[in-house]
Amino acid sequence: MNKQIYKSFFIALTAIFLFNGCISLTKELPAQKTYSLTLEDKQINTNNKFYDKTIRIYEPKALSSMNTKAILYSRNSIEQEEYALSKWSDKPSKIIQQIVAKYLTKQNKYKYITVSNIKVPTDYKIMSELVEFKQTFTKNKSYADFSIRVYLINNHTQKVYFKSFTYNKLSDTNNAKGLVYGINNISNNFLFDLQQFLQKSLKKDAM
Repeated sequence: MNKQIYKSFFIALTAIFLFNGCISLTKELPAQKTYSLTLEDKQINTNNKFYDKTIRIYEPKALSSMNTKAILYSRNSIEQEEYALSKWSDKPSKIIQQIVAKYLTKQNKYKYITVSNIKVPTDYKIMSELVEFKQTFTKNKSYADFSIRVYLINNHTQKVYFKSFTYNKLSDTNNAKGLVYGINNISNNFLFDLQQFLQKSLKKDAM
């Protein structure tokens, strides 16, 4: 009888320690941080011409291994890892689609910009392929790598204008936060360059 009591007491005591240990472990784990991309306050180029054209922005195509909420980094050309306690607010393709549409709408140089799946006729469409969107380590330094191929397509003539955009920026810190700040700066440079590409392409298309 005493053995049974001692056994029950030991099981109960062990359960209490394990339960308290789990609670303590949970409390000690850092909170996961979520990041996105934001538009920087850059002056609008007033030299850009207004085109009375409608443009649909499609979500960029990307490999599934890259197009994830995980924030990725690599230390060599064949291995890819992810930060455990940091993530993107959405897939990179979605984030880029939204920030491109927001930026071009803000420029107020087109009739309207849309990302809607509703079948509204548009004059042009922008399709793209996301090639790089990660942090790369080289010795004691890390770099934000962003590369994307963009196609501007005239929906009436099917004429295509193409440009590849590639950026590489030294990260301020060798962690997820350093990558996010680097990618954010790069993406704003990309938006400015994209706007110039669109303006030049539309000018050629009007000739």
